[in-house]
Amino acid sequence: MLSRAFSVLGALARDAKRVRRATRAMASTTGAREEAREADDKRAMRDEIRGRLREMDAKALRAADEAIDARLRALEPVRDARRVGAYLASARLREVSTSAFVARKTSEGSEAMVFSPIVDDASSSSMRMLHVCNQERDVERGAYDLPEPRETYESGVRRLDAVRDVRDVGALDVIIVPGVAFGEDGRRLGRGGGYYDAFLTRYVEAAASVGAPPPLIVALAYGCQIYPRDRVPVRAHDRLVDVIVTDTRAIACTESGSRALGAATS
Repeated sequence: MLSRAFSVLGALARDAKRVRRATRAMASTTGAREEAREADDKRAMRDEIRGRLREMDAKALRAADEAIDARLRALEPVRDARRVGAYLASARLREVSTSAFVARKTSEGSEAMVFSPIVDDASSSSMRMLHVCNQERDVERGAYDLPEPRETYESGVRRLDAVRDVRDVGALDVIIVPGVAFGEDGRRLGRGGGYYDAFLTRYVEAAASVGAPPPLIVALAYGCQIYPRDRVPVRAHDRLVDVIVTDTRAIACTESGSRALGAATS
């Protein structure tokens, strides 16, 4: 009788293990399907945006760039920022130009510092932001033929690094980012490398180490790159942008974004 009970318990335990294995396999399959569906959705959205951007001729791009820069100038937290991170736009990728903004900030001399991205390792989505004094003199073509700051100043001394040297230069007030598509809720779809998500995570930790709050994340985009809320596919760890500046409007996506736009209109 006792042996029969143990036999039954053993069978139940084996059945439970089989159920757990089956459940894990099902969850794994479901997860893989969801990831595949997400990848397809992102690919389709990137293709859609590339098509929209190709429809914009040089005149339309230039007019939109000027309108976006004017809105950026009117954004007080950006205008008054002393330390900023800003991407160097690629015309080939049809990114919103940051040339006027970077030139304006670097012309402020010691009153402001600009840091721009340089790709370190494509396999690990590693990116740094280095100090730029003059975008004509300090920039060269780097990974993927993108404009990047040189590793050293003209003197041969290594450039200041926004993360490594945060204790010396202070925390960035604002980081301006590019992207392929954006949601009105702050979701950002990049080109798939994960560079900005990885960098922003590292930078927030670096800022916290010196007692500084996270920087305001401002995205620049053409109107055709904007989608309604909940449309842009993202993962839980993807960081939202706080403000999106387009040629026709500025969109507050977070509480920090609302405060920034409130300051601009007060």
